[in-house]
Amino acid sequence: MDFFKLAFFIYAMAISLNVAGTYLVIVNLLFNQPIYPGLIVSLVIGYGVMIKYNFLFHELWDKWFRNKK
Repeated sequence: MDFFKLAFFIYAMAISLNVAGTYLVIVNLLFNQPIYPGLIVSLVIGYGVMIKYNFLFHELWDKWFRNKK
């Protein structure tokens, strides 16, 4: 398998896991379920790493929020 294809899948998985974890926290808040501290810590670390190092996230961010004139 090509290294860049593998990196793309890892970056995409990192984005989807962060979004799914955030969704899990919101749903647990709505239904008064316990929110585990490990989930919050992993979300903080996941979002920090994603914002700092994830090239796919930066490409998508630029594509969606660039001012198109």
